[in-house]
Amino acid sequence: MKFLISNDDGFDAPGLAALYEALQPHGTVTVVAPNVCHSSRGHAVDTKQPIRIERRFGPPFGEISVVHSSPADCIRIGLRHVMKQAPDFVIAGINPGANLGVDLYYSGTAAAAREAALLGIPAIALSHYLHPDFPVDWRILSDHATRVVARLLTPEFTLPRGHFWNVNFPAVANEQYPDEITIVPHGTEPHAVAFTVLESSPEAELVAYSGVYRERGRSDCCDVRHLFEQRLTATPIGPQSTALTGFQTFSQVSLVDANIPD
Repeated sequence: MKFLISNDDGFDAPGLAALYEALQPHGTVTVVAPNVCHSSRGHAVDTKQPIRIERRFGPPFGEISVVHSSPADCIRIGLRHVMKQAPDFVIAGINPGANLGVDLYYSGTAAAAREAALLGIPAIALSHYLHPDFPVDWRILSDHATRVVARLLTPEFTLPRGHFWNVNFPAVANEQYPDEITIVPHGTEPHAVAFTVLESSPEAELVAYSGVYRERGRSDCCDVRHLFEQRLTATPIGPQSTALTGFQTFSQVSLVDANIPD
């Protein structure tokens, strides 16, 4: 089996090494990862400037391609330039920090998996919720990631073209991860967004994001709540963004006599 892996934290992140070690015994693993962290940069791609690719060699990967661009560009370059044959699967992660609910709009990890799915390759995004009371042992997590990937690669969990699996590991004591995957919808509640002023003058301000991740909104059935209750969650994510509303698509709406209300 052939895998392409990437992440949004950079080629030297421990989660990428853990993912490689999880997959390497089960096939050929090609690594194409960004040169620096692109966390929360979303699905950016660069079509205007040349992109530098470095060939590097080092443990645990052997040879890897380090791309001076975004996670989505890493997947594009990996699939259309580095690999001579398409992989069977693309897997992104393992991200240090959960990617739940509306995080999917910001996450570079999810963007890497989404880009692969859009290009027709089955994909999985893997993330791990961080909690100060439960440090991550990446070696142990690698073993659990192997189990999750093995299950989601089976035919019964095959998703339609353009879709990918978004998986989140909970923060648990003594690495006692659940023995089951809970399949749930992703939440749509916003983060607890707040900013703290660091510097201020009459001409400008310097502010820092100060929202607390654990205080974000959550519905009873969404991935946020289930993960915070220490379940291992998986959500099938699709490419369709058209809202299901009462408006009929392909209808025509007149602009005659259109006025902005007072």
